[in-house]
Amino acid sequence: MAGTYYQVFLCHRGPDAKRTFVNALHEKLKSKGISSFVDYEIEKGTEIEPHIGKAIENSLFFIIILSPDFASSKWCLDEVVRIMRVKNSAGRSHSSRNVLPVFYNVEPSQVRYQHSEPWDLSKVNRSSEMQRKTWSEALHELSKITGIEYKTDSMFQEEAVKRIVSWVESNLSDPISCEKESKWREQIEELEQMLTSEAFKSKDASIIGVHGTNTREFSDHVVKQFSSRFDAWSVLSDEADPIKKLYSDLIEIPDEQSDKLKFSDYPPLRLQNKRCLLVLDNHAGTGIEHLRPLLEHVKKNFKNQSLMVFTSRFQHRLREVEVDEVIRLPSSEDNGGLLFICHGADIHQSLVNHLEEMFCMRGLDVHLLSENEVLRDAKCLENATVILAIISSSLSINDFQRLIGNTSKIIYISYGRHSTNESSSDIRFDLEVRFEEATCHYDKVCFKLMVEKVMKTLNQADEKIMGGPDFPVGLVKRRKEIEKMLTESKSLQCFGRFGLVGMGGIGKTTTAMSIYNKMHKKFEASFFCLNIREHAGYDRGLEDLQAKILQNTVLNVNKDKRTYDIEHRQKKIEINDVEHGKSILSSELKGINALIVLDDVDHESHIDALYRPLCTLGAKSVVVITTRNRDSLKREQLTEIYEMQELDKESSERLFHWHAFLKPEAPAHLKTVSQDVIAACKGLPLSLKVIGSYLYGHESESDISLWEESFRHLQENEDIFGVLRISYDHLRGNEKEAFLDICCFLIGKLEDYVCIFLEGCYGMGQTLLNVLKSRSLVSTDAEGLIRVHDQLRDMGRHIVREGKKDRVWEEETANDVLEDGGRLSTLRGLSINTGMCFPENEVAMCPELRILVVNNGNMSGTDSHRHNSSRRGFLQKVRCRNLRWLTWENASFEHLPPGLCSEKLQVLNLSGSNIREVPAALPNLKYLWLPGCKNLKVLSKPIGTLMPSLRGLDLYGCSQLEGLDSSLGKLTDLRILNLSECRVPSEIAGT
Repeated sequence: MAGTYYQVFLCHRGPDAKRTFVNALHEKLKSKGISSFVDYEIEKGTEIEPHIGKAIENSLFFIIILSPDFASSKWCLDEVVRIMRVKNSAGRSHSSRNVLPVFYNVEPSQVRYQHSEPWDLSKVNRSSEMQRKTWSEALHELSKITGIEYKTDSMFQEEAVKRIVSWVESNLSDPISCEKESKWREQIEELEQMLTSEAFKSKDASIIGVHGTNTREFSDHVVKQFSSRFDAWSVLSDEADPIKKLYSDLIEIPDEQSDKLKFSDYPPLRLQNKRCLLVLDNHAGTGIEHLRPLLEHVKKNFKNQSLMVFTSRFQHRLREVEVDEVIRLPSSEDNGGLLFICHGADIHQSLVNHLEEMFCMRGLDVHLLSENEVLRDAKCLENATVILAIISSSLSINDFQRLIGNTSKIIYISYGRHSTNESSSDIRFDLEVRFEEATCHYDKVCFKLMVEKVMKTLNQADEKIMGGPDFPVGLVKRRKEIEKMLTESKSLQCFGRFGLVGMGGIGKTTTAMSIYNKMHKKFEASFFCLNIREHAGYDRGLEDLQAKILQNTVLNVNKDKRTYDIEHRQKKIEINDVEHGKSILSSELKGINALIVLDDVDHESHIDALYRPLCTLGAKSVVVITTRNRDSLKREQLTEIYEMQELDKESSERLFHWHAFLKPEAPAHLKTVSQDVIAACKGLPLSLKVIGSYLYGHESESDISLWEESFRHLQENEDIFGVLRISYDHLRGNEKEAFLDICCFLIGKLEDYVCIFLEGCYGMGQTLLNVLKSRSLVSTDAEGLIRVHDQLRDMGRHIVREGKKDRVWEEETANDVLEDGGRLSTLRGLSINTGMCFPENEVAMCPELRILVVNNGNMSGTDSHRHNSSRRGFLQKVRCRNLRWLTWENASFEHLPPGLCSEKLQVLNLSGSNIREVPAALPNLKYLWLPGCKNLKVLSKPIGTLMPSLRGLDLYGCSQLEGLDSSLGKLTDLRILNLSECRVPSEIAGT
């Protein structure tokens, strides 16, 4: 390609979507490392038209945002013509999936027929008849491509952006058409044989069922391969009215007429003279009742050897359609995840073991081969999906290539200073690691990049793969034992129910993640339900977990309203309570073969709400429960229970050394004392990790006294809190306070929010967080959320309970604090429920309060009125001049109580509340969340002047809002902005 190469070209009309939707999409693609062209980034002075022409010619994929006024722009219409010509040009192999239309508040039929305003092309100024004809044909062809319908009144912008980016990523992972054709060759040949068989020719219409993953991709391929054999074709995916779209596609009835007629009203002759192809893409998510009328009409009216292809992730749904034949799509599991690691004799064994453990964590089958094994028989590498060759003194690239030749499935990494530049492979990593050298340390960042590259090369870069620790140890042995247990119990032939039991910090979750990563692609659906004990303690915690299981298996959950849309059905069901959620789980998951992991189950209520409803899953399903409490599993008749044991001596040493030294071995002067420390940790992974991280950086001979002191501390403490506390006790003052804040209130919050809060409280944010991360006390997950191991969390909360008692996060303690009003003056953090009994008629001074979380609660009985009255009085009179964080969702007040309007407030979340006006005196506010505040009328004005440091602003659904002005453009730090369903003045829309 000549000129600049782009992976994605974004075609859009600037005034409609440039500052909102298009910019958000462009930035999201950029964050994923995907290059995209937008015309507003063209440098000033550049001739625009030839630049755009080259960008279209040199782009892989095209996203066309068809907004309401799109057709009023000759420029946009000309771009569509160019794009469709490139798509259809000879010699190019792009299928219809290379162009994605986004119907942005428009109907596909408007684009297709151009009859109604504003798509009437005859109204385009200074256009010729030939131009209008060319535009019309291009738009008609574009409208027939399966795209995304984005209605701003029913879909969040974030969700639409996510769907588009997923489309791009799925195409980029396999961009070459011939590879795609090869991928589906066997299934296409199978379908070809069906179409030419005597059984097919003898029928008026046949129904072929297709099940597996990537059904949308296969559906597009079927249309590409076979549509030319039929008189008319249609692809129905998630249309609200599939019958209406079917008529539009097959008979091409104008949209305004199809509104007035029903399918059954049309004479069957309209279809009897046509040979039709209909693809129903993944409509059988959780049932087909909503499709019965369509199926009946199709069976009755399709003639002349017509074909319907019905796709679903779930095989058992195809039986409900009574298909004639079934085609199974291959999954990545069919191709295997075989990784062969080849190494010389001079490679430190701990590095080889670490590679094996890391890829075992990611779910791969790993085989280690020494140079002698490769020399003896190079054919042993034939079955490898990818070969990871470690280049060293004893195994050079030339040696390796002489044995097996040069192939693209090899990834080279260097050991020491043996460069991989002589490799003709594009994939190589110079790690510059040689552990025999005293000054050489492990590079975690480079190592992670190498792991991700291997996963991508294996086509295993799956968003469902669970992340894990930086230094997994003991997984290979544990996973093999558990896989043997699964095989012996024949769990994949009958519903398997397994328990992983062991004390906290022993590695249950990490082991379950490895099993999940290895197995999840064998199932029609899968979900890892993480940290149940923690989440169940929140308001509506179990209901939310029930919703998450539905969301991640078959449904689409609306998290804000705690409702979900049953796939492709026009109705919503709200999970009212746990019992209702159990009923929904049982009915919607019935018959689906799924892998579900329930992590950290701790109570009978968890079992009852989340595990027992899963009894209706398909016969090949597997449910894994991790728990500390073996008694909670007694009544459940599990297939097998695996008792997690402590790490053996060798694994304990490896885990500790990685964290304490970033090397496989201790320095000579620390070998003896490090062995003592390792033994005192008693094989508990969490202790080895935390104590090792605490001692990291203290390797000089003068630090021996610190090591000996740590060993004595471990000897004196038998309980886990005592062992872990050594790391906490050696934190500095603000580091301790930050850790306690996180343990009590900030787990599961975005890292950026937490940094802002810590910076406001202690003068530094990211620095404190980095210290806690380096000590392995805190981590950040793949979504950027703060995580703390439950044992460390419990230790932090225990320190608060037994010490200053200046943070209250649980209802029982909060009640005690409110009854003893004197304690309010010393609180740094408080979580309360509005149903509690508050002090009456007192001005509550909370001078030290930094974080306040108010949850809505209900009371009944004769005390309700008294408590409601006192509640209003208390929260109106409370004074919190140092407040930094306030969360009060669904609040009933119309004005924020003045005592909570702290000038130091940085994070304010009033989602769904009845607030009518946001106070102006919040100069330090960084994040303002007000989605669903339908009564909100006035915002601080001008916002850009009064809240100059704002980084995030969410006003979704604030339809009554007034007061937004062009000063919004002054917010130079703004990263997140959601004004969907708001009345946005023209001066803002144009900035």
